[in-house]
Amino acid sequence: MVLEPPMDDSSDGILTFVHASDLHISKYVPQGGLVHFQHFLHTALPLISPRLVAVTGDLTDGKDRQRLRSQQQIDEWRAYEHALEAANVTARFNGSFYRDQRGNHDCFNIFDEQASENLYSAHSAVRDSRGYLLQIHEPFGNYAFVASDACPRHGFARPLNFFGALDASAMALLEQRLDATRPANHTFLLNHYPVSTTVYGRHNRPFAELVRGVSVVLCGHLHKLVGGLGAQLQAFRAREGYWELELGDMKEHAVYRVYAVDNDLISFVDVTLPLAPLPLPNPKLLNAVPPLVPIAHPPVVLVTNPKDARYLLPAHEPLHRMRASRFIRMLIWADQPVVSVEVRIDGMLHSHTAKYRGKEYPVERSAPNELVKIPLWTVPWDPTIFDDDRMHQIEVMVMDASGKRGYSHTPFTFGDTSMPLDNGARGGWIMQQNFADILRISGTVSYLLMAVCLLLVPRILFVMQKDPVAWVTSRAILHHQEHTRATELQRLLLRALRGGSIMATFKLTLALIAARTKFLVWSQFTAQVCLAGVSWLFWPAYFFAMSIAVLPLFTGRLIPSAPAVLGSVYAYGIFIAGEWSPLLDSWTYALVSICSLSVLLLYVAVAVTPSSLFYSRVESVPWYRRRLTKCAMATFVIVYLVLPSLMTAYAYGWISVLLGFGKAWLLVASCLALYWIDWRKLVVLPYSTFPQSSSAAMSRSSSSSSLM
Repeated sequence: MVLEPPMDDSSDGILTFVHASDLHISKYVPQGGLVHFQHFLHTALPLISPRLVAVTGDLTDGKDRQRLRSQQQIDEWRAYEHALEAANVTARFNGSFYRDQRGNHDCFNIFDEQASENLYSAHSAVRDSRGYLLQIHEPFGNYAFVASDACPRHGFARPLNFFGALDASAMALLEQRLDATRPANHTFLLNHYPVSTTVYGRHNRPFAELVRGVSVVLCGHLHKLVGGLGAQLQAFRAREGYWELELGDMKEHAVYRVYAVDNDLISFVDVTLPLAPLPLPNPKLLNAVPPLVPIAHPPVVLVTNPKDARYLLPAHEPLHRMRASRFIRMLIWADQPVVSVEVRIDGMLHSHTAKYRGKEYPVERSAPNELVKIPLWTVPWDPTIFDDDRMHQIEVMVMDASGKRGYSHTPFTFGDTSMPLDNGARGGWIMQQNFADILRISGTVSYLLMAVCLLLVPRILFVMQKDPVAWVTSRAILHHQEHTRATELQRLLLRALRGGSIMATFKLTLALIAARTKFLVWSQFTAQVCLAGVSWLFWPAYFFAMSIAVLPLFTGRLIPSAPAVLGSVYAYGIFIAGEWSPLLDSWTYALVSICSLSVLLLYVAVAVTPSSLFYSRVESVPWYRRRLTKCAMATFVIVYLVLPSLMTAYAYGWISVLLGFGKAWLLVASCLALYWIDWRKLVVLPYSTFPQSSSAAMSRSSSSSSLM
């Protein structure tokens, strides 16, 4: 039996690496990007001195001056390459120190890997668009880093390039690389896109099975979203046994992540560059940025033993080593001598003093000046005191010689069950989803609801009626009764509010909501039946709905750098150059088209229905309600149809206007509906005498109706 080395106060057995993502070096954005990246190279990397630096994509921004059209900018790539050369990172450790890979911005408007627009292949550190496999062999273990490239085979121009895809060949390459890493102490999978935003091609082994040996998936792409939704984009995939840890961007937030593998226990800390303000202003010319001198950096503190209880990996980590270790172990990176290290456990000051047990060592004998720093500090303790299945807290406060302070707070336990991360509202829910299934299911369901509920069922009901006018008249009378009932409930509710009766108010509120809902639903359904009876409106709408399912949403120059190649965007995929690209972006376009057509069908039905109580030509309807309905529809057309159509035409050429059922043609139909049906009143209804008879019938009915 081979005995494991104990986690004592030795600095052996520690591997450190740094993760950064989403640089977005831009010649047009006035702040962030390049200046943050240079401070990262000249301040953070000398401070941490890791074994590896991994950058997961979006190295450049790839947009034009208006930041609407995508275009690979040679100035941005030269600035990136110059920054790497000035920091001398690409040649360190025999080329194994700095590794980068493509993001969706790095493959904007690139027809294929051999295209001259693929500037990543000429100006990056790795230059292999397929990713890389890096294995680090240390005396204490082997560690593998596998970077997969989920950029589509054909890099479409934005905005049709948000989701990633690993096709069959990319899946085969990923399988080959992952198999080559076994056995390894830990395998780290790097991709620009999170797992939830990537489509996986058909392969003999699904992605979930391929990654069963992976410990951590490192990714970027989502930045920090907005409104705090992406503050903690992290998730534990219990079924596969790995952590997926998305990292915020270097572009605006200037954040990077430091990982430490201490005796095969993986820990990490997020660090923000000490820059003010954030984002830092950029020079007007990219080539005018000189190499920056290091700036003062507060101490970075990372407790590696005991490990943070929120990120345990029972399937890959020897968690039992924490129970056997007689030392608290922590890494403290500081640009000035550390003068004070204070450790508190559960709020109580620890009685022992921290001691420095770190080291610096060269990776290559041929380059003795290229060092890796392991700034280990240890504190003696008795772990059995805290082995009680309860959650405990370690706080470490550090001060260096210049007065800068660092702080770390680590919850820990000695069990094998992770502490709940409780980050559902801050990004955890997003990371756990499968957007491929969500978009496909929601697109299919919404299409069926639109086609069945708004077109087919109303048409069938209309055809089945022997006297459609009599049916609509009876429905109008019932609508009037429901409206009268809701009005009376509203009057009683106001009286109850003035009287202060809580129970009566609650009951009347529920009754009013039910009455209003019933009134609106049935009124709208009656309007859809009326629309189904106007043949010259119904059949174009029906053809329109069918075309969204079987014809391209639009066709255009999806890759402007290859103007002779046209691509067609269908609901279920993108067809270009004789092959299908199963990007989820097409489903988002389909969802927008389906929702837009649904709103149009709802609006037109109300506009052509003489019995509609919330928008009709009945004299009792206030004039301002008609105006508000017109304004609401006009706003919808402008925001959801005009602007996206112009954006599509700007990005993919004006041919997309002519060949776009789900875009420009829908816009034309909406404008015609808004102009003709509403303002010109050119609809010839089959019930020419209905408005007068309906009004009279409703007037007679209102006098005899009562509350039900």
